[in-house]
Amino acid sequence: MNALIAIEAVVIVLLAVLVAGLLRSHAEILRRLHELGAGEAPTQLGMPGPPPPGTRRPVGLEALTGVTPTGSATSIPLAGSRGAVLLAFLTTGCTSCRPLWRALGRGVSLPDPNVRIVAVTKGPEAESPAEVGDLAPPGVTVVMSSEAWDRLAVPVAPFFALVDAGTGSVLGEGAAGSWAQVGDLIRRAIGDATATHLHTSTADRLADTDEELRRAGIGPDDPTLHSAPGDGAGE
Repeated sequence: MNALIAIEAVVIVLLAVLVAGLLRSHAEILRRLHELGAGEAPTQLGMPGPPPPGTRRPVGLEALTGVTPTGSATSIPLAGSRGAVLLAFLTTGCTSCRPLWRALGRGVSLPDPNVRIVAVTKGPEAESPAEVGDLAPPGVTVVMSSEAWDRLAVPVAPFFALVDAGTGSVLGEGAAGSWAQVGDLIRRAIGDATATHLHTSTADRLADTDEELRRAGIGPDDPTLHSAPGDGAGE
């Protein structure tokens, strides 16, 4: 009997040591996750405005390439065009992403009609194309591209990056828990970008205009640039 009691005491002590070790390990894991920002509610994270002039972060990609959920290769230009592209980094396993996916299906109203939404998941090696296809609403552009996540160093999902489609630079980026928050972040980023543009020199703005005209195929000798008002040119 005494031997049995002694054995039970040893077992209890060993279990106590094991539990204590597990608790310490769990606490260490939580501490490291907290340092990395994991587990924070998206509503606590904000999208910063654009960096100071001359320091905007380039996307590093002329185009966003990947595949559609059906397996077709696709490419979305991120530079050399007009407007802006909102990259919505979403996943199939993110709980906070589900309402964002559903809202996309109902239609999302953004503060600027020139902003195009592109939902970006990780590639087929990390996401199930079938699950992405089930979540992706009809008419919404979806690109499966792990390269985009890596190039923009996306730290968490859902995450958003507003890209100037003309220059390929990031106007603003960050996490948001609703499309209303995303709209506020877009307004702030575009407002800051506009303010920055107003403070650039006249020569710089003229150079930007010349570049846009050149892309449109209009040269300095184009008659539409020199026609007098009301002469009917260009009608």
